[in-house]
Amino acid sequence: MAEEHKSLTQKHLPEEVWNWSTKLTSHGTSFYDCISSAVHNPKSNVGLYAPDAEVYDVFSELFHPVIAEYHNVDVATLVSTHDLGKHEDTPLKTFSNEYADAIVSTRVRVGRTVKGYPMASKLTKVQRAELEGKIKEALSGLEGDLAGTYKSLNEMSDSERDELIEEHLLFNNADDKCLKDAGGYDDWPNNRGIFMNKTKDFIVWVNEEDHIRIISMQKGPSLPQVWARLIEAIAVMETKLEFVKHDKFGYLTYCPTNIGTGLRASVHVRVPNVSANGKLKELCKEYALQPRGVHGEHTESVGGVYDISNKVRIGKTEWELIKTMWEGVEKILDQELAK
Repeated sequence: MAEEHKSLTQKHLPEEVWNWSTKLTSHGTSFYDCISSAVHNPKSNVGLYAPDAEVYDVFSELFHPVIAEYHNVDVATLVSTHDLGKHEDTPLKTFSNEYADAIVSTRVRVGRTVKGYPMASKLTKVQRAELEGKIKEALSGLEGDLAGTYKSLNEMSDSERDELIEEHLLFNNADDKCLKDAGGYDDWPNNRGIFMNKTKDFIVWVNEEDHIRIISMQKGPSLPQVWARLIEAIAVMETKLEFVKHDKFGYLTYCPTNIGTGLRASVHVRVPNVSANGKLKELCKEYALQPRGVHGEHTESVGGVYDISNKVRIGKTEWELIKTMWEGVEKILDQELAK
């Protein structure tokens, strides 16, 4: 690995790493399977992936310090904590028109792993097909405003996929090099797909990076409605599927940056001034936020619009993270709109 930049994986590699060459999980995951992306992409920030849930403990000498540094938590004392309450007594703040006009859209999603299956790179073709079937069956039980249809990638034309990607409804087409080198796109695009309700404000991605990503979204600064819809959907899906949950790390996902709540609350927001003067990254760091391009991680801004989300996923409840993101975006807009 290159010395000029160290990913968190390289930084925390145990000295005795090569003594682990014969160590495997029950799904056959090796230590190299976890770090292969970092080996091929030495300039990545983290570079560590979890081919199955067991690696978080089997290879704790690496996973635990990486998690501690990335999430800024004390792994030794960490306890999984969650709160999906609606909190009508302390509602989310409504922005003034000047601030609201800068927000293009609002989105909240959670990642989940279905119990009994390994994650992306260790799923066999048979397992991936079986998993897709179980998730489709669970989604078919959604009713009311959440009811919709499922379509696999193999059923879509290239133009249909491209249109959904351009609308920010569908995941990108296997173009993340770090994820590819981790094995996340194995057997692509088979047994992957998207569920959408009629109004396209409730979406479920199936077998992309994680088994499931449940997404609620809406135009404008609509976090209260988006949040309520997501809570309802999660409650229904948990009656049909059992998700992997760790006593310490909460909901486990393929990338350890998403564990805990598995929640990412974000807005697409116009901030051309703070991005042009170089303050955006500084402000995001101050308020524990993460800026991305409009098409996701490792993409660029378009027209001064950035995707800004909570960086922290663990050590706080879902409600705390939602509020942190919303209040942080308000602080950034204070700077953007300052006269």
